[in-house]
Amino acid sequence: MDPFVIAISAVVLLAVFSLIWGLLGPRAEEDSAMSKRLGAFRPDLHGPVTVEEKVARLRQRSYSGLPILSVFLSQFKGSEKVALVLERAGVPLRVGEYYMIRWGIAAIFFVIPLVFGPSLFIFGICAGMGFVGYMLPTFYVGSKRKTRMNRINGQLVDMLGLVSNSLKSGYGLMQSFEFSSRQMDGPLPTEIRRMLREANLGLSAEDALNALGERVDSKDLDMVLTAINIQRAVGGNLSEILDQVAFTMRERERIRGEIATLTSQQRMTGIVIGALPIIMFALFMAMNPAYMSLLFTHVAGKGMLVTAIFLEVLGYFTIKKIMAIEV
Repeated sequence: MDPFVIAISAVVLLAVFSLIWGLLGPRAEEDSAMSKRLGAFRPDLHGPVTVEEKVARLRQRSYSGLPILSVFLSQFKGSEKVALVLERAGVPLRVGEYYMIRWGIAAIFFVIPLVFGPSLFIFGICAGMGFVGYMLPTFYVGSKRKTRMNRINGQLVDMLGLVSNSLKSGYGLMQSFEFSSRQMDGPLPTEIRRMLREANLGLSAEDALNALGERVDSKDLDMVLTAINIQRAVGGNLSEILDQVAFTMRERERIRGEIATLTSQQRMTGIVIGALPIIMFALFMAMNPAYMSLLFTHVAGKGMLVTAIFLEVLGYFTIKKIMAIEV
């Protein structure tokens, strides 16, 4: 039989198998997993369930779409930390998918310098490029997390105003959170609704609020949750407490804006100085490639290039550290 026909038959068979598995396999596994997870809260099947067991079951996490890989990743403590980082950044990826993307980008960046030919120096560049490719998703997730955190902090003052007004109208705390989450859109109302779902599934109000603070990881939200927990323990007028917290947060945001305005010139200077060597290198490389090729062919040029890259990275982190003013 013609090998070409055999290859085509194998590809068609694999496609049909993938289609059947995609339609039937994952859905059955997800339904089974969901049934087990929801059935765990039925007292008629499993007897009385303690609060600790409910908290543990609600926090069960799947680290990958493949059960074997999920079990393997669950053995590492870093998997839960990575899952929390992805959750705080609002990135809809599991830990296994995130690592596959990181290693895939690292492999692509590792191969790119090989077009210049194999050599010891090129392999060193490949290792550096591979490390940069591996870390790029981390920088992206960090940027998404920072952007989402700023949005949450910006919405928090408005959310506190709605909750405070609802409390003054006679609503309870959870009812006030539910009312405020329906009046707004964005990451914070989404997290509030998730907190309310967890409370409806059996978590106590304190545990649900603590889980909210753990997911969001915002200092401003931690201040709000601390005030709520103290009020629940010792009593007091919660609406007035939330109004004072909102005022404090509003003042902190004003101070942050003033600091950003005062340091804008220094940040722009750092960007220009950091980008200038890269722009000049690209310009000279386009004008006279033979002259710039000495950086890749001679030992002194290679050392200068590595030193320049190191100093660029060091300068970036130094300026970033100087500009990081805590309020």
